Amino acid sequence: MYASIDATAKALASKLQKYRSRRNEGYHAGNSMGQDLMNALEAIELEDTAEEDDDVATDIMYAEQDFIDVNAPNLMKVNSYDLENAIPINEAIFALDYVDHDFFVFKNEETGKASIVYKRNAGGVGLIEIP
Repeated sequence: MYASIDATAKALASKLQKYRSRRNEGYHAGNSMGQDLMNALEAIELEDTAEEDDDVATDIMYAEQDFIDVNAPNLMKVNSYDLENAIPINEAIFALDYVDHDFFVFKNEETGKASIVYKRNAGGVGLIEIP
């Protein structure tokens, strides 16, 4: 029993070491998280210095606000979908595997309507047709 526990611990340690080295070399998610954070902070600092050069009207506008909701959702990314060209449902399901989210918007070839295929939590794929 102790020998199998030691073998498992050794295997997990080697996998963890391999993961750490690949992560540090940038195999997962491109830049390291620290580099992405530094780039974001530098961008914020550049925006802050640009805002200081703006006219006084923007400063007055911010002063007049009583409440700033820090938990309000921010729009991070805008996607656009080609709804001009219709595609069959099978092709949309195939494309669903290659996008970075759990849904795919397309124009249904059979109905001519905008439709959405999505990955279901219970497994499989769902279809939503928009009238």
